[in-house]
Amino acid sequence: MERRSFFKGLLASGLVLPLLPKAGRAGGDPVELLADDLQKFPTSDPSFWQRVRSEFQMRDGVVHMNNGSIGASPRVVTDSILQALTKLEADPYHNTWGGLGAGMEDVRQHAADFIGADLNEVSLVRNCTEGMNNIASGLDLEPGDEILTTNHEHGGGMSCWQYLRQYRGIKVNYLKMPNPVQDKAQLLRVIEQHLTPRTRVASFMHVDTITGLQMPMADIAAITRPRDILLVCDGAQTPGMLDIDVRALGVDAFASSSHKWLLAPKGTGLLYIRKQVQDRIHPLSLMKGYTAYSGSGGTRDVAGILGHGTAIDFHNAIGKARIEARCRQLSMRVREHLRQIPRLRLLTPEQEELSSGMVTFAVDGVKNSEVHKKLWEDYGIAAKVAQGTYVYTEVAAQLGENYNCLRFSTHIYNDESQVDRLAEALATILA
Repeated sequence: MERRSFFKGLLASGLVLPLLPKAGRAGGDPVELLADDLQKFPTSDPSFWQRVRSEFQMRDGVVHMNNGSIGASPRVVTDSILQALTKLEADPYHNTWGGLGAGMEDVRQHAADFIGADLNEVSLVRNCTEGMNNIASGLDLEPGDEILTTNHEHGGGMSCWQYLRQYRGIKVNYLKMPNPVQDKAQLLRVIEQHLTPRTRVASFMHVDTITGLQMPMADIAAITRPRDILLVCDGAQTPGMLDIDVRALGVDAFASSSHKWLLAPKGTGLLYIRKQVQDRIHPLSLMKGYTAYSGSGGTRDVAGILGHGTAIDFHNAIGKARIEARCRQLSMRVREHLRQIPRLRLLTPEQEELSSGMVTFAVDGVKNSEVHKKLWEDYGIAAKVAQGTYVYTEVAAQLGENYNCLRFSTHIYNDESQVDRLAEALATILA
């Protein structure tokens, strides 16, 4: 049964909680109704984004600007999970491996389409960390082979390489990220200088979890592919924030956490492995060979995966390009407002091609944790404390830098008034 058919059946049965104005509910798919509503407004009309924001369930007074850590699912996603669970538990045997469960392949196809991949290149995982570990564990590497990464990687994207270093004798080289990054040419030059004849894998985050820098993956691929170096991308931050196409990025493998910017259920993610390199990254399960990457060989969270598919539909209803533009628009507003506060220093690159929906400022003269605490306790603003070299890794001692910074992630459930509220709060706290 396809997910849309299931949803329509529940609507007709009267089991669905009200999602939209009463006039639009009878027998309609909530995602399709949202898309129809949005056609009434140009994207530049504030009513467009007000309509989108009405789909979220944020408590009054909460300004969530830490989407880089965790997203807030829209009501259509949480309702789809509850409805699937209700139906699943009414007939668990038939709905786990048939019925509802059969819809998981439909979700996998939706996910592949969403990131520009083929079905046989994509699997559904629980998060980016699991995806990165699947990649690393499947590689045929020999002692002395080298992996190039950076000192800004998230612990979830770096721990897999540390494991290979500790237990399989693989050498991990850490590139110290320039700060600030002057331009793309500087970044590419530094990367190329750190490649050696023994480099087998280059592993980089798509968006820097500390500074919000967007790595120029396609340009990096132009350096690594002629050298037969596998390019692995920690894409935890980008699906749902940027209008990505993994083929255009040129990466060989890409892992992501859908519970961030894609606003999918917690514990959902994507793994892409380019078909041309699948013989170099072995699957962890031997049950069906490489097709085991589909995750179809064991019991899964059916409701969560179906909710994952609903989140993709939600994004498609709004438009990936529109969402990216909105994230950038709000991020730029954060940048413009906060740069006027004397004790804040921008760490995120200015160039659009190197920036993203996350913006980071270093705080001078006071601990970032104190500012972070005041933002939440006094103003209801959730942000992210970021130190510098990621605290989960031992390279903090080798290449450590403490930027004493705060990271702000703006998504489609934020608006201009919340950015203004953030600026006013920081100006008061840092006065």
